[in-house]
Amino acid sequence: MKLLNLGLLIAIPALLVAQDPPVAAGDGTHQNAAAGSVAYPSDSSQSSATPVTTFEPLTPGQKVKRRALRLIEPVTLFSSAAGAGIEQLRNVPPEWGQGAEGYARRFASAEGFTAAHNGVALGFDLAFHLDPRYHRLPQGGFRPRLWNAVSQTFLAYKDSGGRMINVSEIGGNFGAGFISNTWEPKGYNSTGDALVRGALGLAYHTARNVAREFLPDVMHPQRH
Repeated sequence: MKLLNLGLLIAIPALLVAQDPPVAAGDGTHQNAAAGSVAYPSDSSQSSATPVTTFEPLTPGQKVKRRALRLIEPVTLFSSAAGAGIEQLRNVPPEWGQGAEGYARRFASAEGFTAAHNGVALGFDLAFHLDPRYHRLPQGGFRPRLWNAVSQTFLAYKDSGGRMINVSEIGGNFGAGFISNTWEPKGYNSTGDALVRGALGLAYHTARNVAREFLPDVMHPQRH
């Protein structure tokens, strides 16, 4: 129950807004060398959850900038603020107290998790030449597109266009879970707490991917 508030945040921000505009063909986003693009099979009968990637890979500097910007994006700040508010209402952890000081510590903790996550993930991005962007599959049915969203939590695209296990997201979330133990009070900094935080972080990332995949269709149905 200690981390129930974090679970409540898995879907809320992701369903409200999809941050980090996805890479997709023909939707006007990321159509340059700095952001890249993705081409999909022209024959709808060949559509699957694996797009044919023709994007331009990001430079190391662009990956650093992309990860850094995620710390101050509106959805990130909203998520941290909402999480801090829920923890404040539940008085979790009680050692941090109430009032402005207690809220500030909880907000800083949420932002610290995000910073640790993206810092660890960036290291994996650079070491394994992984693309941190989300890749939409605007063609195909609901199930292939849902699988496309879910799979990218666990399978990342490489700069070369291939795929491998998403060590950036998996390592980033669980790494942040353990790093968070350094400032969490006693009773909230066990190995189990760290693993739960990491698992909930992955669940949030998956929900955010689903929002990235389908929200553009809801918000701009004429483009689909």
